[in-house]
Amino acid sequence: MAYTAPTAATLKARYPAFTSVADATVEYWLAEAAQDLAHWPDDQRARGEMAWAAHRMAELGLVTGTVPAGVTSFKSGTFSATVSDGIASRTGYDATVYGREFRQLARNLFGGPRLAWQPSTETC
Repeated sequence: MAYTAPTAATLKARYPAFTSVADATVEYWLAEAAQDLAHWPDDQRARGEMAWAAHRMAELGLVTGTVPAGVTSFKSGTFSATVSDGIASRTGYDATVYGREFRQLARNLFGGPRLAWQPSTETC
């Protein structure tokens, strides 16, 4: 299958939480993803780029209007929120659902066994 670069509309269709993010912002992060994922196989590259871009935008707080997973209590007047320890301790790609999707895609593509050995120099 030939590679087709994702667009802002494609990302927003896949991840509706980003519908309020400006197209120019989404296109910027998709361009960043395209540079970092240029080595990915064509049939999975667009999915990886969208997950990576969504993760970065979520890390920057560009997703609005949703209550984050793991919030155990919320108060509005002088703001107070409590987040479960399991969610609060997540970092890196584990910090967002999009990052976890990206990591799983990468693991499926590049997570094969790693072997290291010192070949024998003796000849038979």
